[in-house]
Parts: sequence; C-alpha cells; structure tokens
Amino acid sequence: MERNTPAAKSWSRIRIWWVLAGICLLSGISVLYLVSAPSQASAFKHQVARPAIAHGADVTITLNQLKQEADKQAEPLLARLRKSPDDPVLLAEIGKIYYQMRQFPVAAKFYEDSVRANPDPAVLVKLGGAHHFEGNDDVAIRAWNHALRLDPGNADALFNIGFVQWHVRGNRKEAIAAWQKLLQTNPNHPKRAQVEGLLNQAKQHPETPMTGNE
Repeated sequence: MERNTPAAKSWSRIRIWWVLAGICLLSGISVLYLVSAPSQASAFKHQVARPAIAHGADVTITLNQLKQEADKQAEPLLARLRKSPDDPVLLAEIGKIYYQMRQFPVAAKFYEDSVRANPDPAVLVKLGGAHHFEGNDDVAIRAWNHALRLDPGNADALFNIGFVQWHVRGNRKEAIAAWQKLLQTNPNHPKRAQVEGLLNQAKQHPETPMTGNE
C-alpha cells in the first residue's frame, strides 16, 4: 500500500498545480476569442463538457477538486465582498476565479451580480462565455448583445456572436454580419487577418456550419 508521506503529498500537489496552471492559461484567453485557431475553440468546448481533466497517464483532476480549489482562491475576496456586497469589481474577480476552474454556473452568478451593479461590456462578454460553456447559447448571445449596446464596436462580443451563430447554429448570415461589423469598427485589430479568413470561409460555405477541421 502506498504511504501518504510528506514527499508523496508534495508531489501530488505539484501535479495538481501543473494541471491547474494549464487551465488558467487556457482561460486567460479572451472568452471564445480564438480566431487564430478555431479548432482550439471547438476542442475546448468539448473538453469543458467532460467531468474530469486528464493530464498524462496518472493525474486526473475532477470538477469537485476544481470547485474546492476555486473556493479556496475565492475566500479572501468573498470575505471582502461580505463588507461590500455590491462591489462590481470584486464580483467580477470572483467570477473569473470560478470561470477559470470551469465552475461556469457559479461564475455566471457572480458575473451577473457584477453587471447588475455596473453594466460593464468586458464583464458581459465573460458572462456570455460562462453561459455558452453551460450550453445556454441564447442567454450567451443576449449578454454579448448587451455588451454591444454599451460598446457597439466590442471586438470580443462581435467575434463570439459570429462564432456561435455559425459554429453552433449554422447561421452564416448572422455570423457574416457580426464579423463584418468587427472589421469595420476595428480596422486595425491585431487579429484582422484571422477574422477575414473566417469571414471568407463563411461566405464560401453557405450551407455548411464551420467545423474544427475547416
């Protein structure tokens, strides 16, 4: 029987943090904003739906473990929130922690409370992402459209709407409209070439939703 030695505990913790670091790196990318590699967005969405993350041959981090880690990281902010329950910045920061740990329903709740206190386009984009990864694309699109009402040229919201409209719904008309507006309102966007590539794909494949292999 394997002994629960301090060295074993240390090695286990290192492996867990290695996995968590990878998750945080993925989550650090703007919600769904993966114009340089659309196949990555598809792969990440499918990964999110799984009950656990496998890393290598011997490490599996469950969603329950991620929830525990999120609770641990969020506790200092939650303590501050108890003194300032309507602080939109604190609420958004807590939402970010739970989003990074794939606790999307919890993340959505904090993001919703944040935008209720202060409608911020950037937080609305994240709120939409949390709903998308829950599988609630109607709600996600409403959040992104809310962001656009506040910031009509918001590149993240426009890209996300286009991505979901075509990739999930097969609605190329709405996708093309969103991406065209993105290019019009952000002519110097650093990912302009990638967005133009996706736009051309949508125009060339009128009856076919975008897939990870295109």
